Amino acid sequence: MHPILNIAIRAVRKGGNIIIQNYDNQNFTKENSEKKKNFIQNVTNKTYRMINEIIHKSYPSHIILNKNTNLEFKNKNNTYWIVNELDGILNFINRLPHFCISIAVIVKGITEISVIYDPVRNDLFTAVKGQGSQLNGYRTRCTNANALESSTIAINLPYYKNNESLSYIEVYKKLFLCGFSFRCTGSSVLDLAYVSSGKIDCLFHFNLEPNNFIAGKLQLIESGCLVNNFQKSLEYNNFNTAKFASNPKFIRLMTEKISAYSNI
Repeated sequence: MHPILNIAIRAVRKGGNIIIQNYDNQNFTKENSEKKKNFIQNVTNKTYRMINEIIHKSYPSHIILNKNTNLEFKNKNNTYWIVNELDGILNFINRLPHFCISIAVIVKGITEISVIYDPVRNDLFTAVKGQGSQLNGYRTRCTNANALESSTIAINLPYYKNNESLSYIEVYKKLFLCGFSFRCTGSSVLDLAYVSSGKIDCLFHFNLEPNNFIAGKLQLIESGCLVNNFQKSLEYNNFNTAKFASNPKFIRLMTEKISAYSNI
């Protein structure tokens, strides 16, 4: 096993233990926003500190960044660890068992390692550049779906109060007309892992945070997915952060189908 991957796995498992220990220990009402905020902050801070300690114990010179850090790697000779200590916070708060921890390791400007860990199901998704992707030690491949009808697509529903929301609805209407079965899970990182392991046929996400996408992109590529920006097909200039991922044939079929609805 790659030595850095071994440390990354140890870190997410230890962090996952903290997350699970606090999963059922939520003694506040949903209406108590201040107490809820403090609880989440305490859990995520404790998890992040644990992950930091494990990484720095083995690699004291490496730089660790959290999910809110602007990804500007000024010195590409450094090794960076991008840590998201809890993706799917709203699920966690509502005791919906669908959330995860992720780590991406950037070496000389290239993502070399990706680890995504679901502590509830004990599912460990990993990828090493050039060596493929795995789920719990078994090689994974993206789906080989070659028809749009009845295929599953992971989506997100961005929260907006302006007219931009109507544009998002129009896009999803186009997808609906393709015959997709939608999945909106509340964890974008697990969506990426599920597509890479063939659990979901494709992913279409708006405004996917760079620190979340970087953890899953390597797994997508190593599983045979093609990752695309769908902006040209949808002709919405404000959707330049939209990401689309599936097997190459599926992407071609979807691009052709969506283009046919461009005047809706």
